[in-house]
Amino acid sequence: MTIFSNESGADREREFWNAENSDLSYPPDMIRLGRLTDLLFLDWSASEPDSEPLAPELERLRGTGPFPAREASGFRFPDLQRDPFLELPAAYSDFRQTNQAIEQAGQYRVLYDAVWRQPVGDEGTETPVLVVGGGRYGDFTELQGSVTLYFNANRDRVIFNADLWLVEFGGATNGGEWLLPPLPEEFRENAGISAAAAISRVFTMRQQRELRSGEFHYLDHPALGIVVQITPYDRPPPEPTENQP
Repeated sequence: MTIFSNESGADREREFWNAENSDLSYPPDMIRLGRLTDLLFLDWSASEPDSEPLAPELERLRGTGPFPAREASGFRFPDLQRDPFLELPAAYSDFRQTNQAIEQAGQYRVLYDAVWRQPVGDEGTETPVLVVGGGRYGDFTELQGSVTLYFNANRDRVIFNADLWLVEFGGATNGGEWLLPPLPEEFRENAGISAAAAISRVFTMRQQRELRSGEFHYLDHPALGIVVQITPYDRPPPEPTENQP
């Protein structure tokens, strides 16, 4: 999935965005994709029995992502072939040329791109994935929100649901007094930084799309664009441990 901004002022002015109708919020039970760079910031003593507990975000995802396994076996490295909700390296992406073309087009700017694996269930069992991208302004970033994936009623397509907002910072206020929902504390990476600059406008994007495996989909919007593709993946069985034949 790649999310990009449309920097054309003319396109952004095609619709009027009103702060009173924005209704921005994060869904419950949201997770952030695990990242390999998280390994650089983990407390390695967390795998010891008498250590301090993990941060809430890591504790909640323990066993399903690239985080320490708090058992006698100690630290577990991420498994790129089997771990769900783990952001994979760029080499796994089919969108590298797409992202390059978006950036070279001039009026567009890539704000977020990621490739990951996850189980997909029926509606009501989906896991919202946090989306944060673009420039940082105090406690906020330009792009925020979440996406979810779940099967339709016939289980012959996957529903992709995006609930995103793009923020313009600075300048005169346009459309009313904008209020942004605070990022849940467990996802904040820079605790204690100052409040954001003045918000001039917020563009909301709430769209759904039915996806079939292998199809390339583009979701359009005056200020944002999303390209997304899903492919089935059979998770390989776990590798035998040293004590197994």
